Amino acid sequence: MLEIFKPKSDFFNKGTVVIAGAGPGDEKNLTLATYFAIKIADVIIYDGLVGKRILNLAKKSANLIFAGKKFGNKSCTQKQIIDWLQKYSIKNKKVLRLKGGDPSIFGRGAEEIEALKKLKIKFKILSGITAAQEVFVKYNQKYDQIDKFFTFATGHKNINEESIKVNFSNFVRNHSKVVIYMGLSQLRNICNKLLDSGKSKKTKVIIATNISLKNEKIVESDLQSCLRTQNNFGLKPPAIIIIG
Repeated sequence: MLEIFKPKSDFFNKGTVVIAGAGPGDEKNLTLATYFAIKIADVIIYDGLVGKRILNLAKKSANLIFAGKKFGNKSCTQKQIIDWLQKYSIKNKKVLRLKGGDPSIFGRGAEEIEALKKLKIKFKILSGITAAQEVFVKYNQKYDQIDKFFTFATGHKNINEESIKVNFSNFVRNHSKVVIYMGLSQLRNICNKLLDSGKSKKTKVIIATNISLKNEKIVESDLQSCLRTQNNFGLKPPAIIIIG
């Protein structure tokens, strides 16, 4: 069946960097474009959220390089990643930069794109299914018909440093559904900010970890209960939080 969708000969040229999203975890959520990029790539520089079953799709001769972008794991520097992209593209390799989810949603894709532009290295971007989409599918909800606004935010360590810049009252005023990536460690702080801005204590909260994988866990709660939890309901990153 996949033979029908085989890409054109110029889909992935030598000396080119492809920045692609591997989806939320399960290999069944790969787009066809990313699937073929994995099969073709000479070098794959991958993040910690990319699973072994996805990497097993690569050809045997492919050079797999772990970029270490996962909560709790020591990360390599962004400079090291850029250096790898440059090194192997100069060697005329087909270089795949493989990220979890969608590379354009809090995947630091913009930084790598800017670096590639400065280095005058040819590149292309392949979108992926982001974790929020998979959570929505799980709940079988057509949010485009229910909500007028979505807000996508990152809730990692910077939430404290940047909370002054984030206008939480806008989320309340616009009745916006808030989708927070990498925010589990800041759950109570985020809930506090929303409650202080006037959000109801009973506002629905969905927290999902390892979405689409066999070990996925989904907790349904509300802002008040999230504020009281001492251990984030026993959940561990990576997680996505949907409020509203």
